[in-house]
Amino acid sequence: METLANPEGWATLLGALYVDPDDPVALEQAVDTVCLGNDQSVPSGTYALGLYWEHFSEAQRQEMKDCMKSWHEINGHGTENHALMKNFAGFLFTQWFPEEDDWLTNQGPLVSGDELHESIKANLLQVMSSLYDKGYTENLSTTYDMLHLFPLLGLYAFADDDEIVRAAEAALLFHYANLAMNTFHGITLPPYNRSNYQQVNANYHGVQPNVQFMNWMYWPEGTNITDDVETWRSHSHNSTVVYNASIEWCPPDVIRKVATGNTTSYTGHGSFARFGAWGDGPSHDNMRTVYRTGDYAVGTGFLRYQPGGFYVNFKNFMLAYASSDTYNYIESSHNYWGSALSEAAAWRGASNSPFHEIAHHENTVISLFNIPELDPWEGLGSWADQRLQAPIQRADTRYPKSVDEVVESEGWIFMREGEVYVGIRPLRDYVIDTETTDELAEFNMIRSEGATNAIVYELGTVAQHGSFEGFQAQLQSNPLEIDWEALSVSYTDSDGDVLRATWVAPDYVYDSDVVAVVRPEIEINDVIQPEFDPELWPVLEGPYVSLVDRVLTVHQGGRTLTVDWSGEMPVVTEED
Repeated sequence: METLANPEGWATLLGALYVDPDDPVALEQAVDTVCLGNDQSVPSGTYALGLYWEHFSEAQRQEMKDCMKSWHEINGHGTENHALMKNFAGFLFTQWFPEEDDWLTNQGPLVSGDELHESIKANLLQVMSSLYDKGYTENLSTTYDMLHLFPLLGLYAFADDDEIVRAAEAALLFHYANLAMNTFHGITLPPYNRSNYQQVNANYHGVQPNVQFMNWMYWPEGTNITDDVETWRSHSHNSTVVYNASIEWCPPDVIRKVATGNTTSYTGHGSFARFGAWGDGPSHDNMRTVYRTGDYAVGTGFLRYQPGGFYVNFKNFMLAYASSDTYNYIESSHNYWGSALSEAAAWRGASNSPFHEIAHHENTVISLFNIPELDPWEGLGSWADQRLQAPIQRADTRYPKSVDEVVESEGWIFMREGEVYVGIRPLRDYVIDTETTDELAEFNMIRSEGATNAIVYELGTVAQHGSFEGFQAQLQSNPLEIDWEALSVSYTDSDGDVLRATWVAPDYVYDSDVVAVVRPEIEINDVIQPEFDPELWPVLEGPYVSLVDRVLTVHQGGRTLTVDWSGEMPVVTEED
């Protein structure tokens, strides 16, 4: 019999047991996935055993236990999602077989089941608690956020330990509240790390709508998702959604209402930590700002770069708009981290750059670029061979070819999709490349050459501007000032707010561990923004979701959800 030790098989296995818990083939496949000892296969059998314990024979349960006792990764780490997948399974197996001794560990020596169980519990509690201090590197990752959720759901559903259950619930509420305030029509708004290819609106040609499918499952209203089931089934991480579906737990309605857009227009802020074992990574690695309306959303951020850190899958800028089209977003990028790769591969990875600073106020963004002739961090980092010694001196913006209308006028590029308008103003000469191919074939590319560069963006709607022509006329009349020597741009938006961005030279120290803050000086109506200090940024902050002093609060629909983890264990309450 073939072992279904692949993501498609995980989904098939759990689906088969849902239909018939006594399916002999599926039960044996569950045993095989555990005994395969793969980080991403073991959870499938673990879930199956937790859900259908009585349907496995005693011999099958013993075989799974014996395989886990000899699995040296049972308490291992790796990246954040791998640590959770391994240790949730390890915690449950040591719970289910408490009398067993001589368990192999990642550290080498054999230990008793009780000792291993308690050490895994301590690590899991530390990770879950750290979310309430500083978040996690993979928060909102369009690949790995889902791989955080199903281990937490598994702990919540199957753990006997009350402290683990309470901590798992608090961690789940954090993740879903974070996702709810940073989603737009089912897609995740950047900034986020480890993007890869898991949502329809990803940086590649293929369509793999796993993120949208999960969002559709929890909050279908307004989620833009393809109805092509075969497309979803072909995806390499589809099983993670099946895991979620197999547990009878859903985010509370108060979170769902935030996610579905039952809100007024709002600005939200957030931050998350750099990678560290068991949640000990330094806080405030990335600071994020999101502005969301019912018609469009903007996500931007800035980083405290650690030159040897992991930024090759980091998304840092997006304009998203309401549309039934598959691709409904615009991105700006300086190709630094993947400059030695093909352009398609570079877009598939990172859109952030240490030579790109962003100022953002509601529906208006100013992007500044100050690109050196030589890479100041040449050779630093495990992925240094993916970038050129001489950085590309060009700023790129890409937009979907599917937009309803595009007009160029007086240096502006105007776009219309339905009742949403977008204005883009490259401040250096530009060309629009419409001959993109392969993974970029769905997009046109605005290419603006120049080592010092700047681009202005503003979004609007029919309700605000009336006609598309009215929008164009308004933006062309808005005051715009440029000082190339200081690399400073001032733009008065259509609401009369003056946004000024002035380049602040980062200290590009040639050291893998010396942090460089990359953010401009930002003024709004002549007031310098106090958020300039990264240490002042909250984990989550907005009118509907906030996390301050280890207290998560979600307000919406006349209800307030509170998770107070200021004490030893979290306390969850919900009230009118």
